[in-house]
Amino acid sequence: MRRLFFGFAGAVLAAALAGSCKEDPTASLAGGVAGVKFEYAYREITISDSFRTFAVEFDPAGNPLPPSATVTSCSNAVAAIAPASDAPKVRTAFYIKAKTYGSTCVVVAAGRFADTMQVATFPRAIRVSGRDTVVSGASNQYTFAYFDAANADVTAQGVPAPGWRVDSTKRGVPTQAGVLSGFDPGIVRLTAAFPVGPGSDTLTDTKPVFVDPRPFSGTAAGTSGAPTDTVRFLRDAAATRFNQDTSLHATFDFTRTPTFVARKTLDSLYVIVPPLGATAPSDLVIVRVDNNKVAEKVTFTSTTTSLLDRYDRASDDPTTAPAITANGDYYITLSGICKKGVVTLPADDCDDFFKVTNATAASVTVSVQLDWSAGPDLDLYGLDDALKFCLVDGPPKVCPGATTSDPEKVSIAIPAGKTYFIYVNLFDAAGTPATLARLRVSGLP
Repeated sequence: MRRLFFGFAGAVLAAALAGSCKEDPTASLAGGVAGVKFEYAYREITISDSFRTFAVEFDPAGNPLPPSATVTSCSNAVAAIAPASDAPKVRTAFYIKAKTYGSTCVVVAAGRFADTMQVATFPRAIRVSGRDTVVSGASNQYTFAYFDAANADVTAQGVPAPGWRVDSTKRGVPTQAGVLSGFDPGIVRLTAAFPVGPGSDTLTDTKPVFVDPRPFSGTAAGTSGAPTDTVRFLRDAAATRFNQDTSLHATFDFTRTPTFVARKTLDSLYVIVPPLGATAPSDLVIVRVDNNKVAEKVTFTSTTTSLLDRYDRASDDPTTAPAITANGDYYITLSGICKKGVVTLPADDCDDFFKVTNATAASVTVSVQLDWSAGPDLDLYGLDDALKFCLVDGPPKVCPGATTSDPEKVSIAIPAGKTYFIYVNLFDAAGTPATLARLRVSGLP
């Protein structure tokens, strides 16, 4: 509540001077009413609640006078007045009872003098109602109700409709009529807000709404697979074509396990299977699947609990490292504790090596980019044929791919006839059981 207090000039002047002189020098000012003043100039009161306040009459010297003022409401339908007593204090006490929503005034009169207090009445609370779930691409209507201090519904008293907002417009977009449209999957928090008075006070109520992807409009060429397998999704002829911008992405196990979209056309989508660690069915979700930015889901079942990729365990050691012979994307998994990049438990998969041979008669510079999801810290190195670190992938001892960045990037200059190595290390798993990563290789002849 905002309280605009108006003091009374000279209210203690007579008391301060009393007894200091044998003769009161202000005696000539004493006498009848010289004015009357409310405690406040403006009050906000909750409907069905009361507020106690007062008015003071004073003489020309500023001394309070015995209460004789009358207090009236400009609209008893909005706010009514009830008497009170502050005796032995010398003032007119009263209650303001908020009856209905609105604004009015209260007037105090004493003799030919008067003062006016502005009064605004408001609900105590607002509550939002509606479904707990909205399907992506669809809309739900949400409603509101206002309640007073007695918890009675006062919406019908003409209280204006609230404004509507959300915490994430990627997941849901509301209209100012309370219609929420769902988009990205997850929880969106829908808030109705009603400003109270001229200041910054606001009544709010927030409803969490789960945005559930709609069923996939198409068929999956495979509804099961192992880590780093590719699953193709074919769009139905009648469905909107696949979104071709970079906002389209996919996750497994609903939204908990992100993955890569290896390739897409207007009617086909190729998605890489991440390490799920379970064989139970789960939702594969495609986010912003079309130009309407909706999400769709399809059931997928991993065929293995293993977290290893197609190159493991040969890729764990440089002597058995798989060969990369062409430019393109290579998908790998790393898993386990791997404290500071070192195998901590026997099942840890902390390292992946790949060999690259320059079979030409001239030096070749190979560029490598490593991408993965936020959380773990992966490092990327280029090693020479003696497996020396940080010599051939940038300025000596700089290790440009061993940072906390995502992605990591290195360029490796491979002399003619030499075989060098690409090395990926899981330096910090950050509590993630397994991580899917992509090596993007370019520069090979």
